[in-house]
Amino acid sequence: MHPRANGQAKHANNMILDVLKKRLYKNEQKHPGSEAILLANIAFQALRVENYNEEYFNQARLIELDNLEEERLVSCVWTVKYLDSMRRYYNRNVNDRFFMVGDLVLRKKQKTNRMHKLSSP
Repeated sequence: MHPRANGQAKHANNMILDVLKKRLYKNEQKHPGSEAILLANIAFQALRVENYNEEYFNQARLIELDNLEEERLVSCVWTVKYLDSMRRYYNRNVNDRFFMVGDLVLRKKQKTNRMHKLSSP
């Protein structure tokens, strides 16, 4: 670490790790029944452990997976609609031109001497 950095790199790394940890723990708790159970909860018969019904949570997980598939399909439909509207917007200003063999076509040739590659013609 550079002496003049005043711990900026270390602080930035800690912030990134905090965000990653929050995302990881948030995603872990989305699925019912997937979190770990402490032995103390089993020994002292905690309500959460006593009321756990594996069949109910399996059904809930299957319903959640069905909803996920449905949401994915809905997002695909929205994407197709968006792309179709973008295609129509772009194509409304395009004029179709058809050329035949032998038609004369004017082609503008750009002068490139003494010009930078990013300068306008």
